[in-house]
Amino acid sequence: MKFKPLLSTCVLSYALFAPLQSLADSNETIAIVNGQKITQQDYADYLEAQENDKSGHTVKGQIAVQELIQRELLRQDALKQGVDKHPEFLRKLNYMRNNLLMAMGLQHYLDKHPITDEMLKAEYDRQIAQIKMPKEYKVRHILVKTEDEAKAIIAELEAGKNFGELAKEKSIDKGSAKQNGELGWLTKSKVVPAFGKALETLEKGKYTTTPVKSQYGWHIIQLEDSRSLPLPSFETVKDRIKILKQNQLLQQYMSSLIKPAKIEIIKQNPEK
Repeated sequence: MKFKPLLSTCVLSYALFAPLQSLADSNETIAIVNGQKITQQDYADYLEAQENDKSGHTVKGQIAVQELIQRELLRQDALKQGVDKHPEFLRKLNYMRNNLLMAMGLQHYLDKHPITDEMLKAEYDRQIAQIKMPKEYKVRHILVKTEDEAKAIIAELEAGKNFGELAKEKSIDKGSAKQNGELGWLTKSKVVPAFGKALETLEKGKYTTTPVKSQYGWHIIQLEDSRSLPLPSFETVKDRIKILKQNQLLQQYMSSLIKPAKIEIIKQNPEK
């Protein structure tokens, strides 16, 4: 069968960094390169390795087989040149072997200590009980340059002038001015401290009768409405809680290894 050369860094990357995969159902031979078989297992591992790679290189079918053939040719030629005996190869191979041992050891520990949905729900309930959800405020404001301007606008409001019309006419915040001063729904964390403090003191429908100063100028703030943010549901945070619990398990595992170990640090800072 003829095929075009497809050599790329992707062809090499899977050869070097593909994780250990579970056995495929079939070891049927799909190609033979200089007497060396490429099996259905090799093909399945290659496809699964692509799913774990972040390069964006994804191929299947005939193109994947061609890439597998090229990888095998590269492997055979490297053996012919004695690359497998080179000290740098052996050093990197040992490093990769140790990484794989550690990764599989961690996974083996997690497999022996499964985290159930009941455990996750209990952790969710514990965290939810400690959470105080922030309030959201629906706000309008008028922003001017000086305190005197702000006081004059407050006087107009007290005389019965419409807040939205004054915002359109006099606010230097042109974006909100076009919307009658509307800033929409926001939390205290989204505004400067003085602005947020004013929101907490206002009643629904009321405006500040004393100008509020910020680095942007002087504000007259009106609170249109307020509401508490909803708590996140269990399903929306379940995966994050599972990661948290797994990290806790792995920290316990690491501590159990460190405690009985005999450790001697010869050089505190290898950079020096």
